[in-house]
Amino acid sequence: MELSRRELSLAGLSIAAASATGGLLASASGCSASPAADDSNFSLYDSTLINGLTPEFITWAGRKWHCAAGSTWHPGMDHCVRLKGDKARFELRNTEFDRPNGDPVQKRRSELHFPRPPRLPNEIPLWGAVSFIHHRWSDPLGMVKLMGGALGQIHMGSSFGGSPAVAFRRENTGAFAVTTSGEVGGRNVKRYEATLAFDRPHDVVYRVVLSPTQGSLVVWLNREKIVDLEGASIGSHFAESYWNLGCYFAGGVSCPVVAEFANLAYPSPDSLQGRTISTPSWPAG
Repeated sequence: MELSRRELSLAGLSIAAASATGGLLASASGCSASPAADDSNFSLYDSTLINGLTPEFITWAGRKWHCAAGSTWHPGMDHCVRLKGDKARFELRNTEFDRPNGDPVQKRRSELHFPRPPRLPNEIPLWGAVSFIHHRWSDPLGMVKLMGGALGQIHMGSSFGGSPAVAFRRENTGAFAVTTSGEVGGRNVKRYEATLAFDRPHDVVYRVVLSPTQGSLVVWLNREKIVDLEGASIGSHFAESYWNLGCYFAGGVSCPVVAEFANLAYPSPDSLQGRTISTPSWPAG
């Protein structure tokens, strides 16, 4: 069994030296394949590489996760996923290696997702939250031609497939959007879209009831309620949903895409009402 498929914990790993990605190509738009560390906080995070690869299963923020990133299958890709305490940093570059082994060649993906049951239940109010920093793109005109972006989402699971039940997206246009998908209510229905500053922390809190017919969703962005939805199709009757986060593009990228996440509260029945009033600080260090 290869090391990339082995279940290993990254808790307590020492800082590893950043690995060169020799041979990886810069994007056609001319964006550098090696953005400066000062521009994307690369050096503030620890490497996840062990013998050149990121383990497929890693421990972060008190949970075990499945890592879907190029560094799990291809050696020396230190940029894909880096961790520091309860913070995570994801980066995509325009190379054919910046994707899981099973993805089509044109896709780019670096994500963590909850690997197995228990999945999130239907018909029960669930609270979740996450802080994030999306770094400004060096080629915004190139990015708008593609599809995808930085994200955090409640995925529906394999039986229904495709679109997430709830997603918080930095779209290819640079706008921030909230979308829902449901078994009887359409896919990627946009519930909110607005400009949102790059390069600074933001905080999302949400309360969702997953239901194929009577779902609900309330979302606060930086303590402001931006979505209040009742009686919608959110999810499916299979109840196989789970949370994941990271970066994803269905058509490649025009430049390095960097997203940081922190202060994660995995969806649960525990109320986060207080976090809609007082936002946690971005972790130091």
